[in-house]
Amino acid sequence: MPGYANWRTLYQQEYQQLQEEGYAVDDCLPPDMGVQNFTFEEQHQQSDIAEAAWKKAYWQLWQLRNQGLRPDFPFVEPNDYDAIISDASDVPALTSLTGAEYAERIKGAWYGRCAAVVLGKPFELNMNRLEIKAYLESVGAYPLNDWVPYHSKKLGQTLRDKPSTLGNVQFVEPDDDIHYTILALLLTEKKGLEFTRFDVGQSLLDNIPYHWLWSCGRQAYYHMVNLTDDRPVAEQVAEIPTKLNPWREGINGAIRADFWGYIAPANPRRAAQIAHQEVTFNTVKNGTYGSMFVAGCLSAALSRNPTVDTILQGGLSVIPQKSRLAQVVHEVTHWYAQEQDWVPVCDKIYEKYGHLWVAGCLNNMAMVVLALRHGQLDYTKTITTAVMCGIDTDCTSGIAGSIVGAALGYAGLDRRWIVPLNDRVKTVVAGFGEGKISDLVQRTIEVRRKLEGE
Repeated sequence: MPGYANWRTLYQQEYQQLQEEGYAVDDCLPPDMGVQNFTFEEQHQQSDIAEAAWKKAYWQLWQLRNQGLRPDFPFVEPNDYDAIISDASDVPALTSLTGAEYAERIKGAWYGRCAAVVLGKPFELNMNRLEIKAYLESVGAYPLNDWVPYHSKKLGQTLRDKPSTLGNVQFVEPDDDIHYTILALLLTEKKGLEFTRFDVGQSLLDNIPYHWLWSCGRQAYYHMVNLTDDRPVAEQVAEIPTKLNPWREGINGAIRADFWGYIAPANPRRAAQIAHQEVTFNTVKNGTYGSMFVAGCLSAALSRNPTVDTILQGGLSVIPQKSRLAQVVHEVTHWYAQEQDWVPVCDKIYEKYGHLWVAGCLNNMAMVVLALRHGQLDYTKTITTAVMCGIDTDCTSGIAGSIVGAALGYAGLDRRWIVPLNDRVKTVVAGFGEGKISDLVQRTIEVRRKLEGE
């Protein structure tokens, strides 16, 4: 198996990914046809023979990239940082924070992120809005306003991750969303901002067990482990974003972005530049833009008197105006202005983007934007909306909670979300292990001070 998935799954994922990127895939084997278009022998011999057939089909599909994008594809989506910024919107006017204000806001960002990830973790089951609503109604918890009940007797359904459910929360349990934020801290403490793509990959190998990574993260890990001596390492690392990686435009990039916004307050383009430096290790186009957008939003949130408008403009100021992600942000903003209600807007998102993979960037970032629009910097309202929207709930809630926590500061967070965490975070990160959220806050402040001095 070539990394994260077998050849059949790689083909299915790549077919959709190329289609979304604007390539003409109509003449290729539709992924939902199974293997029925292969020969009788390929279908009925051993499974490794079928896999060989899917491998052959995959490489034939991959060759479509040589034909270029469809002539009618309306988006322009470069990967180069300067090209991205040249087509971005203007940066909003932002006022810097004092040292004391920054410390308070960073504390809000870290705690806001941790609590929101915990809230979303039990529903990270590829559940949609209606399924989550049905569950919450069955336990008398709709609309959501507290930690999620672990078991529905009425439905005979139990959620995942009991330590993150109502009455059981005592710490932040291990979660990749938090792992990535800590990895960014460790990388910056070790390398400063001079890190390379290889350093990003080496940090994964040094700190995270393989099976604690998903999608493009696990695939990149696989490629790092299999680097060879016959070619320059830098050349091989440069191939990772597209090498057997149909998850290159997933939400993975966005959940790695928080720390870059944390250390570049009131400077969205600086935050986005660092995010781009890190995330292009294994993403392209909207996978990259997702990281830059989140970093830009967080940077704008870490300014004097932020609003949802200035925060989202901070994100838009670092991604191409002609990108699919920019379209998503504008669509959700327009829909919410019309409806003034998160439910019909959420349904519009499912109608247009519901075909996308559960860990995709565009569908999940649409939910983040909706949560921010509906929440209007009310922390509880924002994170509960993100979770009730569904899809990748710990990711969407964690991103939105981090942004609102950064905008409000620690004092602006309802204690019901903070006290149960007991200032404890458990991880599988080798360079961190188990520790205190407050220590992560202080280490972030120290990194920022060091960068300011430099």
